[in-house]
Amino acid sequence: MKKILFPTDFSETANNAFLYALNLAKSIDAQVYVLHVYELPMITGSLSAGLIQNVYETVELGSFDNFKDNIPQLRQIADDNGLNEIPIKFILEEGNFLYILREIIGEESVDFVVMGTDGNSGIEKMLFGSNTINAITSMKVPILSVPHGMSFKGFKNIGFTTVFDQKDKDALKYLIEIANRHQAKIHCMHVSKDGKFNQQAMKDWQDQFAGDPIVFEIYHDADPVNAVLDFIKEKQIDLLTVVSRNKGFFDKIFSPGFTKKIANKNITPLFVFHEQKS
Repeated sequence: MKKILFPTDFSETANNAFLYALNLAKSIDAQVYVLHVYELPMITGSLSAGLIQNVYETVELGSFDNFKDNIPQLRQIADDNGLNEIPIKFILEEGNFLYILREIIGEESVDFVVMGTDGNSGIEKMLFGSNTINAITSMKVPILSVPHGMSFKGFKNIGFTTVFDQKDKDALKYLIEIANRHQAKIHCMHVSKDGKFNQQAMKDWQDQFAGDPIVFEIYHDADPVNAVLDFIKEKQIDLLTVVSRNKGFFDKIFSPGFTKKIANKNITPLFVFHEQKS
């Protein structure tokens, strides 16, 4: 059984993504780990040790109460949508969000992370803020970000952007398993800025994946963002998959010109795989 980690701040966007995660879990036979992380405040100045301890205890108690109060709401979401058979584990942790995230991923052997995104959520900023891009790219599992208001309707057309690099194949093989469960088609898309691309590499891929539900699409556009947005619309993509390669790639793929268009226009969930270093 696969394991989905779902970090939440209990916002409306997060609750919507929780329902998406539950439906996805049902479709791929997975369990969901709901994670809420809080951090103790940094206290400076000449406060007494006793007063500082009181502040920490108040924050911890408030965080626990908030967590405890929101669990019934999440269970109700599952019940209302006929998804109460999905195994759910609730986890409350104190500490640095990214550190805790990586710890849980390792301890629980998580397969991938699902999170809600609207461009403004606290979790999104912790994951993709300018100071944490290097940290998040070191994660070993994919992240699926669900735009606010997006509902799960299964997958018919899965988009996969590629440069025909050998390292992209691991992500593609992962997608093939999902596609087969949903009887979906994978559209393997390459953007050529100048009209040129490695035709031999594409042929090698076509030969290797000849028995899989994959079609190959070449788009010619000087602006990869526009090409991808056109691709999503023309092929009716209901899950877009990318492989991040470096900080520059992450900056671009999570820039206002790309993800905000997807999130604000409610276009499609984004599944990000991190290139595994050899």
